[in-house]
Amino acid sequence: MKLEELICQGKTYEEICAVMPEYTRKTGLLFMLGFLNNFAANGRVSPAVAKIAGVLGIRIVGKARDVGTLEPTDKCRGEGKSLTTILKHLKEYGLKSGKVQIAHCRNETAAQTLKQMIAAELPNVTVKIGKNLGLCSYYAERGGLLVGYEKF
Repeated sequence: MKLEELICQGKTYEEICAVMPEYTRKTGLLFMLGFLNNFAANGRVSPAVAKIAGVLGIRIVGKARDVGTLEPTDKCRGEGKSLTTILKHLKEYGLKSGKVQIAHCRNETAAQTLKQMIAAELPNVTVKIGKNLGLCSYYAERGGLLVGYEKF
């Protein structure tokens, strides 16, 4: 979105290259995984753990680390608890204004619910919702969310 904004402003390639690294340091990513089946298929978690998590309705909430890896932060029972946990983390990480982009994998209801929660507690934040595509959909799986935010 920032790249599109800079292009629409008529910025040159060189100007964009100067701005984007600093901007990306001011962004963060949280996620909620609906299931762990694809992580199990790729050897990232054991199939037994993936199966148990699915049966118990456990959602994994986590964040992207600065080094490019994913770090699980919470194991939540149910979607409602997961959304509350994401909002808690957004506030812990200092979100008070700026933009949030929620991308869902066949779970627009959860995305809309999270948007309403953010609007109620952080009225100076602009929230947009979209769909996960490609590899993001594969790993988020049905029900998963990716939440990108600005750390201003």
